[in-house]
Amino acid sequence: MNQTEKNLMKRAKSEDDSKSMDRISELPQDILQRILYFLSQKDAVRTSILSKSWRYNWRTRPNLDFSDNTFFKGNPKKFLSVVDKNLQLYRDQNMGLEEFRLCICYSDNKEPASFLEKWIPLLTTMGVKKFRLSIHSEYRKCVLVELPRIVFGEESLQDLHVQGFVLKQDAIERIALSKNLKKLRLEHVYVKADTLQTIIIIYPTSLETIQISHSNIPFHKGSDFRNLSELHLSGVESSLDNLSSCGFPSLKRFTLRYCYTLVESRISIDAPNLVYFEYLGSVIPSISFATISTQCSTHLYVFPKGDRSASWLLKLRTLLESLSQFNICLDINYKFCNHFRGVCEQLIIHDNVHLALDDGCNKPIAVESLLLNCDLCRFSTLLKGLFRICRPKNFGNICFMRWGMKVTELVWHVLTKRESGDQDQFKHELWLLDLEQASLEIEDKNREGWRPITVSELANNKKLNYERTRFALKWRQTLL
Repeated sequence: MNQTEKNLMKRAKSEDDSKSMDRISELPQDILQRILYFLSQKDAVRTSILSKSWRYNWRTRPNLDFSDNTFFKGNPKKFLSVVDKNLQLYRDQNMGLEEFRLCICYSDNKEPASFLEKWIPLLTTMGVKKFRLSIHSEYRKCVLVELPRIVFGEESLQDLHVQGFVLKQDAIERIALSKNLKKLRLEHVYVKADTLQTIIIIYPTSLETIQISHSNIPFHKGSDFRNLSELHLSGVESSLDNLSSCGFPSLKRFTLRYCYTLVESRISIDAPNLVYFEYLGSVIPSISFATISTQCSTHLYVFPKGDRSASWLLKLRTLLESLSQFNICLDINYKFCNHFRGVCEQLIIHDNVHLALDDGCNKPIAVESLLLNCDLCRFSTLLKGLFRICRPKNFGNICFMRWGMKVTELVWHVLTKRESGDQDQFKHELWLLDLEQASLEIEDKNREGWRPITVSELANNKKLNYERTRFALKWRQTLL
């Protein structure tokens, strides 16, 4: 093949590549925009080098996502200028904008705040449906900037995510004007202390999801959440008492995490269609639910750090009783701080157990599973106390990484005491009379289930690294 033929073949290949790119470029504009929608802002800008026809396509995509960690990091003035020019471009061309995300580092100067005052009115005229606004600081965990009240006023808004702001009273009241708002997420958002007691928050009935974390946003008494399907509260610093007066006819998922105001609250939730409830925290809450029409699963993660009183087991039993209509998975993490170790700690544990034994309570509560994490020297005592207030179908899910075999042998020793026939033992550990059968099981990853195994077989298995075991327990049916 001579040089002329090689050049002709090279040119033909180049033309084929060009035609392939042209075929993409010839796609309808709405499809091109949808392709660009799923790219990051940085990758969308990079498409400008594909061809002349792609040079400005990224400027017309239906979403903008700007973060000063991605664009002009360390040069806030340049970053603010780029965001400003892009928004002005959309406005000048009368283009709509479905989604706008802005993550910005706030310094001691007021420049970002002044830009927000300018940008938010522009966004309200573009029909933005999804809006995320995040303020952070390089030096402090959270910086609070006053949020312009107009952010809640756009009726086209369906999804709002705000982080790092303080809200004025008039700003919060305008939430009700966003009649189409379906998802609201607030992180590190606070109401000023002087208006917290008098403010009335009017949530739109269109809301389907609410996520509030590390904020003091209150709930108004009697709020209408007719369409709300998910409610997630984490680190909420305001009282949650008013939830008892709110209706949640469509609520399916409800999570409470680290909400320490619950220590002084008694809450009753009316959510007939709830299918999942989760609680995580160091205080044992007083919470109950109205009649549930569906099968509901509950996960309780309790680590009694804040409640060292000798009645936490009784509080836990009260909580389990109020949730007895649910399928309960109970996870207890009982780790003490250094100043609770020694004799004082042991006395507290024994007081808890004795209170549970002497309470004369009615039948224990059936739970689906029980996990216990504590020091080995106190494992047996705490386990007996927990067996006094609940009857788990499964206990354990022990991972063989550190103490797996020791824990398994210890639990097996406790469970098999019923076979000794010691009547004095039964007198002090009444749960032994109710336990009909206990068997050890190991996770079978091939079958995606559990299979029986003996303690000796387990001890002789040299291949155990990250295998999991549990105890299947069968209790007297009259109790369950």
